[in-house]
Amino acid sequence: RSVDVGVAPYDVLVAGELLFVSNQGGRRPGPDDLVGPAGKGTTVRVDPVRHIANEGTVSIIDRKTFTVRREVPTGLHAGALALSPDGRFVVCANAGSDTLSVLDAHTGDLVETIWARGKPSDLLSASPNALCFHPDGDRLYVANGTMNAIAVLHFEPEDRGDSHLLGFVPVGWYPGALLFDEARGR
Repeated sequence: RSVDVGVAPYDVLVAGELLFVSNQGGRRPGPDDLVGPAGKGTTVRVDPVRHIANEGTVSIIDRKTFTVRREVPTGLHAGALALSPDGRFVVCANAGSDTLSVLDAHTGDLVETIWARGKPSDLLSASPNALCFHPDGDRLYVANGTMNAIAVLHFEPEDRGDSHLLGFVPVGWYPGALLFDEARGR
């Protein structure tokens, strides 16, 4: 089966009866949108100043009917997806915005936006591009490519959007994948 989602789909995640698909180029352009090329025969919505993709999205698909229920705007360059261990939240890494979008895994509603770097005014970009959870669900690890570091976040979106950065673990050049080794606790 195939389903029309947004431009440049990147990652797919199963969460119960739903599929979540991150779209690096956001929604498909409409007839009145300013567009630019995004590969062979594909166009993407662009902003009028920089002429680069102006959004990222997550398409939410019903697994029974294979229809798109909704498309949720996220940050720029929506990429990696991760499901919280309790199955309540889907996190999307927005490499072009240095943010993480936290979505309710049952409704698709945007619950929280988290900075992947220390503060928005930091000069160095983060480019979050990979995610994984600690099995207990209270820690989220984020590969911040341009920082050559793994961001460690306290993950607690359900109360008051209290997720926050705890610090960084320096690693090699441009980390791009993460996996929590539960057997070894690292």
